[in-house]
Amino acid sequence: MASKIINIGNNIPKSLVECSDKGLPEPIQRPPQTECGPETKNGWLDDVSNVKIGLGVGQQGDPMQTGQILNETDEPDRTHVYRYSKAVRACDEAMQDMFRNVVVIDEDGKAYPVPIVWGTQEKAVAAITFDNVRKDNSLVVDRIRLPIMAIFNNSLSFNQDRYVYHKAVDYLRRYRSDSKPGFTVKEKYERDTIFGMARGIPIDIGYTLYLWTLYLEDMNQLVEQVVTKFSPIAYIQARGIPWETGVKLESIANNIDLEPGDQAIRVIKYEFNFTVEAYIPQPIVRQKAVLNTKVDFVNDIDEKNIDDILTRMEESVEELKGSFND
Repeated sequence: MASKIINIGNNIPKSLVECSDKGLPEPIQRPPQTECGPETKNGWLDDVSNVKIGLGVGQQGDPMQTGQILNETDEPDRTHVYRYSKAVRACDEAMQDMFRNVVVIDEDGKAYPVPIVWGTQEKAVAAITFDNVRKDNSLVVDRIRLPIMAIFNNSLSFNQDRYVYHKAVDYLRRYRSDSKPGFTVKEKYERDTIFGMARGIPIDIGYTLYLWTLYLEDMNQLVEQVVTKFSPIAYIQARGIPWETGVKLESIANNIDLEPGDQAIRVIKYEFNFTVEAYIPQPIVRQKAVLNTKVDFVNDIDEKNIDDILTRMEESVEELKGSFND
């Protein structure tokens, strides 16, 4: 019986990597190749023991995960808008503003606003003593101005429990009565471009608030005003975060000494710790809106009529693409 030899060499699928040798396909699991060259020719089979650079490259293909805060000017991304949201700074300002209306009342019923300083204890003490030093260069403090408050940001951490995948985009429909997207602009037609926002990266920001007074009655008034702001949670508004930003009161501590020495000036100090459940905003999603639709019913077997309808559909698609790139 005569044997038949079949040559299958020309039937091997073409490799996706043009610089690779022709032959059997490479394994599915292989490191990403970004350029053609002798270092990446054989993939894992190369001896890279003496190579110290060019061994890795970032592969952030998702435009929501590039970490950019500036839009590219040469090749801008038409589907996403990058910006510096200043969310953390906004939370810092909101937390300081929350306690700007705290006052103390004297025996005559007159209210005095209590200043609040942004910074640690050392900065607050410097602010207290700055204007009270004698002008004779003796560095003697005439009188400590109390009461006073100080607040600062002392921690920041990621909160996995509040994370929502960024493909769940909110088009802010709740701001309109007709349930249409609420954030739109006019580029070529009215409301032809819509914007959406993901939930963002959830973070917990820790804050510490310090209160200093000379008299216990003043401290009682301050504590009452601070505590009643939380029942058990308060809210702040931060620019760039359209969601509710909650503030939780975590702990209260004090340094009250019931029996101070005869020569000591008793300064009463309270410490409050808060957690702000904030978000780091992600890039804004930009999409072209569907303003109208065209429906063509084909009730014909003539190929020419069908070709005409398909041609008009293709022209409409190209027109839509052109308006998207404008």
